[in-house]
Amino acid sequence: MLFNSIHYFAFAPVVIGIYFLVPKRFQRAWLLVTSLYFYAVFRVPFTVLLLFSIVATYLCTRGIASSERRIVRRLFLGLAIAANLSVLYFFKFIDFSIEVWNIVLFQDPCDSLYVGPTGVLLPMGISFFTLQAMAYAIDVYRGVIPVGRSLFNFALFLSFFPQLVAGPIMRAKDLLDQFAEDHRFRYENLYPGLRQIALGCFKKTLIADPAGVAVDAVFGAPGHYSSGALWIVLMLHAMQIYGDFSGYSDIAIGTGRIMGFHIPMNFKRPFMAPTMSEFWNRWHISLSTWLRDYIYIPLGGNRVSPVRTYWNIFITMAASGVWHGAGLNYVAWGIVHALVVVIERFIFSFPRAKAFWERAPAFFKFLYTYMFFSFTFCFFRARAVAGIGDAFDVSLYLSHRAIFWKSGQSISVEPSVLFAIALLVGYELLQERWSEHLERIMRYRRLVYAICASILGYCAVVYSISDSAPFVYFQF
Repeated sequence: MLFNSIHYFAFAPVVIGIYFLVPKRFQRAWLLVTSLYFYAVFRVPFTVLLLFSIVATYLCTRGIASSERRIVRRLFLGLAIAANLSVLYFFKFIDFSIEVWNIVLFQDPCDSLYVGPTGVLLPMGISFFTLQAMAYAIDVYRGVIPVGRSLFNFALFLSFFPQLVAGPIMRAKDLLDQFAEDHRFRYENLYPGLRQIALGCFKKTLIADPAGVAVDAVFGAPGHYSSGALWIVLMLHAMQIYGDFSGYSDIAIGTGRIMGFHIPMNFKRPFMAPTMSEFWNRWHISLSTWLRDYIYIPLGGNRVSPVRTYWNIFITMAASGVWHGAGLNYVAWGIVHALVVVIERFIFSFPRAKAFWERAPAFFKFLYTYMFFSFTFCFFRARAVAGIGDAFDVSLYLSHRAIFWKSGQSISVEPSVLFAIALLVGYELLQERWSEHLERIMRYRRLVYAICASILGYCAVVYSISDSAPFVYFQF
């Protein structure tokens, strides 16, 4: 079920209303049933994969808790990770593996060892709930959290509908205990919840979707457009992907907040980060912290030599690229970001260089992170184009066209999109620099409610007369 649809606009109030009306002992059952329905709307058979991840992880973590022998505990942990990784690998990476096989062996479709793609569909949210399940198993093994005795509670933790399909990737310590709390309707939850939902719908409907029209046009036929048009679209796409993904997170956080659940922030004004290292502490925070806790730190983190630390950073960032997609262009995207984060860490290890950068104008630092992030969408957004090649070929073509000036068609962007982006930037500037002024504005609740109602009303009209565009991160 899409958040940006009339279906969800009817689904959420009904679920929330009944949730507050039923006795406490039935609230979790109601949430589990509606969460499974929410996921089944996409494709009913994929619900089996979610249930498999739930049952396999639960049984393995019970096995971890039932034994004090290290080898047995490791065996059950390995089974939990293997169960989730096998599902993730088959549905997300099997065709990529076949592509690599054919490339390494120089196989063409007419060759005997050539393997054709399976064409298997990617289930919604599989990258999110499998990572969440693995984190739970690892935390139980480490003793960070006690093993849950209730399969029912764990099923609800892994399938909780607000964050099921595109995160944030929740940790058991942040969410599982909240299901045991007594949740009743409270106005102090309604106000911030509605505000967050309206902000998410604003980002998705007034920025991401209309911006996507220009982005799709240029990326669909990049040879027809000038380098200037490409740069405009690259910068626009950065705002599109931010509006799309952070918009989803906002709606998830807001929906949970109305019901009394506190879902952690997933984005913290990333385009106002002064470095790419800081950018990744602000962008998709739940994934960044997952990679830190379960890849970077186990590799040794920064407790090892500087060279090993640089290598650990590189591996972690490269893994982020692979997580985002199965393709050489995503691998290249991850490696580019890994290199720049390593280079930044090396440069800023010199006190004078760090002091110089700290004294640099804030606008210059923000421009650096925004432009670099925008440029790397040559790799991230690339798709196969006839006459150019596959996604990786297109990514190289786009990066060359961005660096070396080429003539071609221009591109126009709707003024309403630019105005919406300006409003969002202004709002986040208030959050970043003048939060006390924003807090004073938010005290005018009637005004804020009216703005939220206007945004949600406009979105409801749009969703009722046109097809909703899926969230970009559904494909990851």
